[in-house]
Amino acid sequence: MIDDELQDWVDKSLNETATEAEACALEDRLVGDAAARDYYLNAVNLHASLRRRFSAEEGLAVPSITPFPIATRRKLGFGLAIAAALALLALVIPHLTPSSPPTASITQVVGAYRGDGTVYVAGESVEPGSLTLARGLLRMDFSNGARVTVEGPAQFEVMNEMRVVLHRGVVTATIPESAVGFVVDTAAAHVVDLGTSFGVSVGENGQTDVCVFDGEVEVTNQTDTAPRLVQEGQAIRASQNSNTIDSVAYETARFENAWPVNSGVLQTTGSMRFVSPGPDFHPGNYEDNEHIVVFPERRGFASDQEIRVDLVDPGEFAKSQYHEKPILRSGQRLTSYLLQLDAYPEGKNPNRRRSVRGQITFAKPIVGVITSDRVLIESEEIFGLPDVSYGSARMIEPRPEGDLRPGFDSLVLAADRRTLFIELQENPGHLDQVRVLVEAK
Repeated sequence: MIDDELQDWVDKSLNETATEAEACALEDRLVGDAAARDYYLNAVNLHASLRRRFSAEEGLAVPSITPFPIATRRKLGFGLAIAAALALLALVIPHLTPSSPPTASITQVVGAYRGDGTVYVAGESVEPGSLTLARGLLRMDFSNGARVTVEGPAQFEVMNEMRVVLHRGVVTATIPESAVGFVVDTAAAHVVDLGTSFGVSVGENGQTDVCVFDGEVEVTNQTDTAPRLVQEGQAIRASQNSNTIDSVAYETARFENAWPVNSGVLQTTGSMRFVSPGPDFHPGNYEDNEHIVVFPERRGFASDQEIRVDLVDPGEFAKSQYHEKPILRSGQRLTSYLLQLDAYPEGKNPNRRRSVRGQITFAKPIVGVITSDRVLIESEEIFGLPDVSYGSARMIEPRPEGDLRPGFDSLVLAADRRTLFIELQENPGHLDQVRVLVEAK
């Protein structure tokens, strides 16, 4: 584990302010701790890169990097020898042992910055160690299939493919069968997944809130009391200065930024509302006059039958005959999302027609959009949520060619094939729905 003491020794070493005792302690730690050696080498390389970069920009000579201060010259040779030996091992070992996949990789980022101001980039590998997210969102996909999204400001450690320690910040996790038993630890709680989707929030005082979106988790506090089973639609709170795990109201608001990224949505703008799952996760339970509501449906599902859709190419949706609609081949792995505007009578003018517009961008390409009634019904047999009764007469009404009257719906697939621009017009008591099928490779 990369603790504060090691961090302090490394910082002082690179800044040439370490005492002889601190330099000796650092050397002893590097000899006996593989994780500390990796951290030290990365810090030296980063420090050297930054000095080269900024010295080059200013036209200055680049001084050599001294891992230990001048005040500790009699220990300097040994320190440099360690660094050189570790660097050599880093080059030689990959050729002597089979390469293994990284613990996780960063698959999505939304304005994600480290504490030093550098940007996280999608595609980066994540190995065991400490990470800081100053702001923004990043999603890590673990080698066992677990997906964890972190919202900054956050400080956390990746211990291995089955365990993360959250010191502060917000995470949401979706855990498949291949990663059941995944652990999120905090200073106040030990959270063990039992096959679920859940969120964990840690405040500055270490207070930990756990909210279970789907499935169940097992929670214990630091006093090793009996495990507490927390199920879908339940939430608990644990504190460092308390021996109890307390039930609290199920409230998903703090996770509403991280959960869409965990579900494959990069961004929504305008009047779009992404719904966190829970016991009331049902399109029929979400009347809303102000938002187009987004529901995740089936994830990574490969249909054994062809799927007819209304739109596959960039451009604006227009009505077409059933036999003219594009067909997606069977066997494609797809993730489905349902977008809807379900208007209801409200206010002094209860029958006023509602007009809502928004934009949604997915992390993966959109392969098909469905909105006609017949095709929506067909696709529900494949992608619909179990035990959910979907509405009827819900097709959006695009503007007929040459018709200049106001009040029509609009649906445009952008050239990037990841973004939809939507404007829906609906009378209270009526429903508009759009099913979006996204690549799930």
